[in-house]
Amino acid sequence: MSEHSTQHGPLPGDTEDPNGGGTWIIGIASCVLLVAFLLASIGMFYLALSYETGDKGVTVRSQAAELMREERRTQLEQEPHWEAWTDIDGELAGERTLKVPMDTAIDIVTKRWGGQSE
Repeated sequence: MSEHSTQHGPLPGDTEDPNGGGTWIIGIASCVLLVAFLLASIGMFYLALSYETGDKGVTVRSQAAELMREERRTQLEQEPHWEAWTDIDGELAGERTLKVPMDTAIDIVTKRWGGQSE
């Protein structure tokens, strides 16, 4: 038998096991880079989501919503008038109702009940 086979220690020049310090440095650096990459990806996703939500919620107005706002605005500016609904034969289908703009209704209510204190 040779002299090397009876020896129990590492052979000279044997590099089977890696250096412990280098392994730790590469492992820790890899973990830090992975966490930084994940946080950057999450941040970019939520930033893009907030930009998209902000654009949709603030700048986009549908045509139907704009028409509804315009109709409400014209209703507030109308003069008080009586409104009656009739059926197909022309007969009164219900009671007549008085349509009053909000500003006029506020004035009427404050004049009628505003001065009384209980």
